[in-house]
Amino acid sequence: IMLDYPPEDTELEIIKKHVNLNYNDEKVVRSAIKLANSLRRAASLEEIFYSPSIRETIAFSKLITNDTNSKDAAEIVFANVYHQWGEIEYRKVMDIITSIFI
Repeated sequence: IMLDYPPEDTELEIIKKHVNLNYNDEKVVRSAIKLANSLRRAASLEEIFYSPSIRETIAFSKLITNDTNSKDAAEIVFANVYHQWGEIEYRKVMDIITSIFI
């Protein structure tokens, strides 16, 4: 059974059930959800090899609430998994991360 990911607002509500976010954290997490959705779209078009799950956005949110820099958290959670497919895949994802988390 193929299921789509929920809308961004719904994904944020799911994250909030697992992580206590303040206003500033919530803004950053919304950017992470946009990143995850970009990666999901790229994976569906077979431009990259992996589609992040909601678990990744929850993990990102936990790092943010523990004062991890947003770009570093995105690299840890979203980019590092792509190393297994080589430097080109990793660079593609890091370019997207850099465009979102300057």
